[in-house]
Amino acid sequence: MAPETIQGQPADVRSDIFSFGCVLYEMVSGRLPFVGETRLNIVAAILEKDPQPMSSLQPLTPAALEHLVLRCLMKDPEERWQTSRDLSRELKWISEGVRLTQASEPAPRPRGKLGQRLAWGVAALCIAMLAWLGVSHWRSIPLAESRHLHLSLLPPPSTSFVPYNFAISPDGRRLAFVAAAQDGGTALWIRSLAAGTAQQLTGTEGAAFPFWSPDSCQVGFFQASKLKSVDSSSGAVQILCDALGGFGGAWNDRGTIIFAGSTWPSVVVSVIFKVSASGGEPKLVSKGNAPSSSMFWPSALPGGDHFLYFLLGSSKPAQKQGIYVGSLSTQESKLISSEIVGNTQFASSRLYYVRDRSLMAQPFDLKRLQLTGQPEAVSRQELEEASAFSRAGFSVSDNGVVVFQSATESVSRLSWFDRSGKELEELPRTGYRDPALSRDGALLAVASDENQNGKHYIHIYDFARGTSTRVSDEGTEVFPVLSPDGKRVAYVVNDARTSQYIDIAATDGSGKLERVAASDFLIPNHWSADGRFLIYMNFQNGAPELEVLDLRNHSQTAFGPGAEAQFSPDGKWIAFIGPGSTSDQEVEVYVAPVHGPGRRIQISNHGGAQPRWSADGKELFYITKDKKLMAVPVDTSRDEPVAGVPHLLFQTRIIASRAVLFQYAVSPDGKRFLINSTPSVGAAPLTVLMN
Repeated sequence: MAPETIQGQPADVRSDIFSFGCVLYEMVSGRLPFVGETRLNIVAAILEKDPQPMSSLQPLTPAALEHLVLRCLMKDPEERWQTSRDLSRELKWISEGVRLTQASEPAPRPRGKLGQRLAWGVAALCIAMLAWLGVSHWRSIPLAESRHLHLSLLPPPSTSFVPYNFAISPDGRRLAFVAAAQDGGTALWIRSLAAGTAQQLTGTEGAAFPFWSPDSCQVGFFQASKLKSVDSSSGAVQILCDALGGFGGAWNDRGTIIFAGSTWPSVVVSVIFKVSASGGEPKLVSKGNAPSSSMFWPSALPGGDHFLYFLLGSSKPAQKQGIYVGSLSTQESKLISSEIVGNTQFASSRLYYVRDRSLMAQPFDLKRLQLTGQPEAVSRQELEEASAFSRAGFSVSDNGVVVFQSATESVSRLSWFDRSGKELEELPRTGYRDPALSRDGALLAVASDENQNGKHYIHIYDFARGTSTRVSDEGTEVFPVLSPDGKRVAYVVNDARTSQYIDIAATDGSGKLERVAASDFLIPNHWSADGRFLIYMNFQNGAPELEVLDLRNHSQTAFGPGAEAQFSPDGKWIAFIGPGSTSDQEVEVYVAPVHGPGRRIQISNHGGAQPRWSADGKELFYITKDKKLMAVPVDTSRDEPVAGVPHLLFQTRIIASRAVLFQYAVSPDGKRFLINSTPSVGAAPLTVLMN
């Protein structure tokens, strides 16, 4: 495969001449011109190294023949033979016995005759091959013919890729990614696709959602509520501005960075900001079409003014969910498609996005700012998606190099840990997420992708028997919640792109489903200890609002703004996350009474998510932004809860710390934790698709 083909540039007859030169080189020398232990090493050799002189491998090689082959193998297509006719004439000239120039190493006269006979034989064979192919064949190869090269890219030793946190550079040569170490700590890394090693960038611990500058020299990322950039060569890190939230960024070709962030106190509502790539005060670009609409995953379009983003809205016209194009100059927005959900990227005149777990590419008209033509699948592999915050794992360079995370190579596993962080055991089944334990610890409800095809069903895992029972059928069910007696499970059904339901099924798979709620975007969080109430998140108005469903009379009561709620074991209190008390905070964990008036009590002190009660109600656990598991003693025996000082249990390798709902569960005795974790060994690869 020619260098320009690997880099995603158009192929022509000169690309075929390069391939032909590889064949000639091997015929003469007995070795391949470009070698390596892995495919990436071979790609690196093709892009960066010259082949070893044939005369050093086969001393009888005539100089004229070596000149012909090496010219076929030039990196720059302009320096190769330009047509098959030119190549054919040169081969004929050699085979007709024209006096050959001296070989690169002087040889005695008899060896020179052998060299001539070698040249005649090879040249005659080459001409026969050319005659068989025919000049018309060389001209008839369609330039659009696919020449895909699939590569598997492993993370650095003793690390694993953090899902959805990678970006290919615009020139398609380097990959920025976040990797988790064995102790759970994360950092930003950069590696060349043509090299076998990666470099960790100092000062990027806890980085998230990296993105490249247009010149492929700098990387933007989010860290500790700041937007930062790092020079990929020197490693110098610069703080650009405050960035609460930080759900994606893009660097346009006019030196402006567009990013999705939050404004206090509505930290659960994401809007679009812009800031100079050299730093400064961020300016609001767009708040969406409704006050509570959330905007995620901006991507820049060529020209410097327009950008794409995903609006998490509803079916209402004023905040219709879908992909929009925004303008930095006019601050106006236009709906591109209500059928596309999540992150998108423009490259090579096409818009890339994920639909039904498949990576698609569809022509996009930059002048009219609209999709044209029909979408085509880029790869047959289904992609990993995070349904909680509508992001799929893929990235595309300007010249069409694609990097994606396959659903068949999902990296997370459910593993038990003790309070010191020691890993005890891993569940024997893979593809599990959203763990929810029964009160006695005998059953586990999960969203299962056991077949690794991107389809999730609700499964009930029996620890004693080691069996897994499927209780849902659509393949779009997530976020299970078990009833206190373990006999029923509530979960989300994604029936359509802007409609969701909460269904309840029997955990033994018997009986009929019961549909208890329907809206644009619902997520059940927890079941009260008496089995009467179900608390869930409703995104109908954009930002999440907590509502309590009375399962006896099917009435609904608004609790208030918040997310990730949990009833206390005595049923009097609700732990949840909400905006911090000051503008420099993101979300904190709070406790408030279920019924009646009462103030909220702050539990976490430096941000937190995924609160879980201990079975006796004397402790609250939560996850920090840097994935630490914290514990807080809580006294709920009084009129108002009294919280102690949060203390660290251990650093986790949890799949994500925020916007993924609950990815761990607590055993009934509070001594073990079942965590959806990235593995410490045997990490899954990323897939690189070239051209």
